[in-house]
Amino acid sequence: MMNFTGCTLLIKDDFGNILVLKKKVKKGQKEIWSLLTQKIKGKESYEKCINKSVNKILKTIVFDLKQFNEYAIDSENNEGIKVYLGDLKGKFVLDKSYDEAKWINKNDLDGYEFDEIDKKIIVDYYNL
Repeated sequence: MMNFTGCTLLIKDDFGNILVLKKKVKKGQKEIWSLLTQKIKGKESYEKCINKSVNKILKTIVFDLKQFNEYAIDSENNEGIKVYLGDLKGKFVLDKSYDEAKWINKNDLDGYEFDEIDKKIIVDYYNL
């Protein structure tokens, strides 16, 4: 059985777009876009992990939270993440540790660089 060590949220809007984030990096580091991801602390539930992350990073609340899929992130140690879908009903304020947030759709994917697992999650979402 897989040990889930984190949770990721795919935030979608009514037009088929998803929210991607770009964390601030130091000079010389590679800028990549990501989904909202949080490590699970202690015995907290996945939903609590997601809600804490949304509150901390976007200063808002997520609605209509549904489980989307599970992904292995380290097959040697049998570690994985649970991925959820959710909606935002209002504006968000991005945490100062992030540079940018953008709504993108399937046609925009090639213009953004993601790490391998986030890219797989996004592609799976659009291939439903």
